[in-house]
Amino acid sequence: MKIKKRLGWIGFGNFGKFAIPHLSNRIEVWVYDRVDKQKEVEAIPGVKWKSLEEVAGCEMLALAVPVQFFEHLLIDIKDMVKPNAMLFDVSSVKVKPIALMEKYLPSTVEIIGTHPLFGPQSGKDGVKGLNLVLCPVRTRKGLILTRFFRHNIGLNVLERTPDVHDRQMAYVQALTHFIGRACNEMDIPDVEQKTPAYQYLLNIKRNLGQDSMDLFLTIELENPYAAEVRKQFLDELHVLNDRLDHLSKK
Repeated sequence: MKIKKRLGWIGFGNFGKFAIPHLSNRIEVWVYDRVDKQKEVEAIPGVKWKSLEEVAGCEMLALAVPVQFFEHLLIDIKDMVKPNAMLFDVSSVKVKPIALMEKYLPSTVEIIGTHPLFGPQSGKDGVKGLNLVLCPVRTRKGLILTRFFRHNIGLNVLERTPDVHDRQMAYVQALTHFIGRACNEMDIPDVEQKTPAYQYLLNIKRNLGQDSMDLFLTIELENPYAAEVRKQFLDELHVLNDRLDHLSKK
């Protein structure tokens, strides 16, 4: 079996704008977004703006909408999807969107969860060698997709279960985005007297602190393990601060 020559893509947000040009020189891409972005979409070579029904009818379909809107989208397209289509999402969490796809999509539809561990900032100099998590849930084409991403795009593909993915991402993403958003809200300054460690904080602020609020909410609220990791972090901060307060009063 070979990768089909047309990919449907629903959701033309920041990640779609970044990712689609990496795909469109290898495969024809049809795009739909609930907001009319036809001129912007068709400015990308090899990409066409189509109706929701046309895009949902592609034999390969990527869902790139915030998880908060994922269920509504699946309800809208479940009768438009071809019986033997292959669907994959690009969400930052995996347990919830995969459960929703299993709930609403016909049993003949193949389901693969994906999570590119990069975005417009971290991938601005190219994506070769960057990590992509693959969660083959209900598919016979998982190996084909792995080969496509690995050999055609140059990504490092990691196969994980949805639960293992979300447990690890609670630290890898939820914690780092929590810190990055806080550094951005504090607007920590770039100063001459900086150390390499402080530069790391500035990098986190630049790379993560200005991501969209939709992405931040997905990472923090839709991952079933994120709240506990945030609590652990905040508890440790309080412990450290209390210790410093105690020592300063001696």
